[in-house]
Order: sequence, then C-alpha cells, then structure tokens
Amino acid sequence: MKTIHNINKWSFIITLFLYLSVIGGLLAQIVLGVVQVILGLNLLFNWKNLSSQSKKHVSVYWMIVLLYGFTWLILDFSFRDSVGFIYFMLIPMSIASYFVYITYQIKKNSYEPKLDYL
Repeated sequence: MKTIHNINKWSFIITLFLYLSVIGGLLAQIVLGVVQVILGLNLLFNWKNLSSQSKKHVSVYWMIVLLYGFTWLILDFSFRDSVGFIYFMLIPMSIASYFVYITYQIKKNSYEPKLDYL
C-alpha cells in the first residue's frame, strides 16, 4: 500500500507543479486521473485487506468519481466561463486530493513488515 500512496502522491505533486503553465497542468491532470482510476481499481481488488474506515472512504471516492463522470457526459461546459473553470480544474483536483488523503490513510494504517537485511 505504500507504493500506491507514493505513486499517487508524486503524480499529484507533479500535476500541481505543471499547473505553473495552465496547459501543462490540464494535460497532467488527465494523466493523474488515469493513474488514480487504475490505483482505485487496485484498491477494489484488494478490498478485503482494507479497514472498514478505508472501505468507506474508497466507496465515497468511487461515488464522487462516477457522479463527476456522468455529469461530464451529460452537461456541456465551456472553458470560457467560471463554471467551466470550476468543473475542469477545481473539482478534479479536489477529487484527486481526496484520493491522496485516502491512500495516505491506508498506508498509515496498513502493516508492512520491515526487511532487516536491506
């Protein structure tokens, strides 16, 4: 679980850094979304290893992601207005930061044995 958090954390940090140029940030946000969906699927495959609190967080995350995805398909937003800005930049990065929090909590609460010979 530590690896999942590290991949997620660094993908998020790189995306934030690339937002220094807005276009770079938007493109990195697409990659971040793909990475987070893959990591989220990995958490679903390891569902039995998660605590009940982590399961609740992962369930809420997937509900938010699916709701966002369905509204993206149904509604028509433009980059030119403030609603488009919020929808294309603020909401996805909020979802991404929530997922970083989830993976951090899972990493913090999971037991990973230390290898003494390394």
